[in-house]
Amino acid sequence: MKLKFITIIFLLIPILALAQDNTKKKAYYFYGEQCPHCKNVDEYFQANGIYDKYEITKLDFSNPFNARLLMKFGEAFDNPYKGSVPAIAFDDRFLVGDTPIIENFEKEIDAADASSLPDPDKIGKNSGSESQKSENNPAPAGNKKNYFPVILIALAVVGGGALIFV
Repeated sequence: MKLKFITIIFLLIPILALAQDNTKKKAYYFYGEQCPHCKNVDEYFQANGIYDKYEITKLDFSNPFNARLLMKFGEAFDNPYKGSVPAIAFDDRFLVGDTPIIENFEKEIDAADASSLPDPDKIGKNSGSESQKSENNPAPAGNKKNYFPVILIALAVVGGGALIFV
């Protein structure tokens, strides 16, 4: 009887491990195919494993939808280089240019929540913030783990195991 219970517990451990929230931080990366500065950023990202470490959504600004989104980020942050590439947006940050991105991206995104892709309508000057980083606004409740499915499965396994022993 104890052996069955221990077996059930050991079967439950991998389920709990898989249910952990290991989401990568997310960012939009705006680039141009013919842009030499974008090529510098892309080479840096590839050489340093940035694409593996973070969930980077690459958006070619030659696509009209992507260009409008890039402009919205530039306007949201009141950035004089709105519409310029390379640019990267995450959490409440917007970096433009190869040097600022290469020098600051990792430390900035590691310090940010960035659990979801940013919305230009909810950040920067559009949200009432006067600066690029809206530290006065409370951070969104991101990176919270949803344990409900794990608990539900655990209860089903334990409850089913209890029925076996009855």
